[in-house]
Amino acid sequence: MGEGYSRKQVLRMLGLSNRQLAAWERQGLVSPQTGASGESAPEKPRMTDGDSTESVYTFSDLVSLRTLLHLRKEGVPPARIRSLHAALKEKLGGVERPWSELQVLKRGKRLLVHFQGTPLEPMTGQLLLEYSPKDSATAVRKLERPVRPAGSGDTDEKVIADRFFRAGLRYEERKDTLPKAIRAYQKAIELDARAAGAWINLGTVYYNLGKLSEAERCYRAVLAFDAEHALAHFNLANVFDEQQQWDKARRHYEEAIRLSPNSPDPHYNLALVYDKLGLHGRARRQWLEYLKHDPNSQWAVFARQQLEKTAWRLVRRPQSSPGIE
Repeated sequence: MGEGYSRKQVLRMLGLSNRQLAAWERQGLVSPQTGASGESAPEKPRMTDGDSTESVYTFSDLVSLRTLLHLRKEGVPPARIRSLHAALKEKLGGVERPWSELQVLKRGKRLLVHFQGTPLEPMTGQLLLEYSPKDSATAVRKLERPVRPAGSGDTDEKVIADRFFRAGLRYEERKDTLPKAIRAYQKAIELDARAAGAWINLGTVYYNLGKLSEAERCYRAVLAFDAEHALAHFNLANVFDEQQQWDKARRHYEEAIRLSPNSPDPHYNLALVYDKLGLHGRARRQWLEYLKHDPNSQWAVFARQQLEKTAWRLVRRPQSSPGIE
């Protein structure tokens, strides 16, 4: 099992160009690990696979890259992103990866971050009082956590849970600190039982370690309080796929597609499952859907090869017997 994501996987999943990713790495906005990430079947994309490349990307790196992509799509200039990155690291001690550890908010042309539950002006480090309703802000990135109303004493626990979550992200980056990552995510869950991000990350750590039953328990825990969590369905389907429980994998891939139809990976994996179940026509439709969302990657080459193998089969209509005159 791999310990992270390969460069090719990151480019495919996020639709990034190699040039853009290399630029952000040079600028220090994201810093992948160096070393081999292990072997994986070339035809199957899944969150926990890797392939042999020099760069290995963690879940934290993926979150950072998604945030950076969103900021660029929102028209935030590259120079401003670099300035914000430097300012956040300078003003907030202990924050090494601001784009994954902090929640970024956009209000008009203004960018704010939430630090320990309070809006912060990133360039000055000044905490802001928030009088407007929280839903008036457009969230640029959400850590995979559902929001619940804060009660008396609840806010402090959520702040502490967030700290454990961020600690888990840091510990997850190295193999020798994975036990600490597990404990940090477990502590975050103890403090906030509905912390979907901690549950998902803990499940992914277990998956990478080959502890599929524990991974399944984590993903089911998310679905118990958020039945429409697309990533939980997708990851749970991967667990069943690994266990060769094709019918269960099929149901959860189908649900992930219903909830997030524009995500390419569920289409790809569901096509493979349909093939294994002998449902070649349905597999073909999923390959076509996959290619709509990811037409240019190395995985698209494999999808087209599969389409050639699953060409539509013409079924002749039985001819009626000629009548007797």
